[in-house]
Amino acid sequence: MEYVLEFILEFIFEAGMEASRSSKVPKYIRYLLIVLISLFFVFVIGFIIFTGILSLKEHVIAGILLISIGVFMLVVCIRKMMRKDR
Repeated sequence: MEYVLEFILEFIFEAGMEASRSSKVPKYIRYLLIVLISLFFVFVIGFIIFTGILSLKEHVIAGILLISIGVFMLVVCIRKMMRKDR
């Protein structure tokens, strides 16, 4: 079951990424795909940072580690989106 779910999600994300870059796809569909993929990544990164903040109360090191991972992922995503030669 894990492999099926992984295959489906990978297929959806890869198809969405390729369609958002293609000029043959209408603009409103490309923009919608870009927004949906971006919202997913923002949700995941926000969840990691939120979990880190909540875990600061009980395990300070784990909280700092989770917040650091979330901030690192955020910086990497921003740098990847800002690159000109995609």
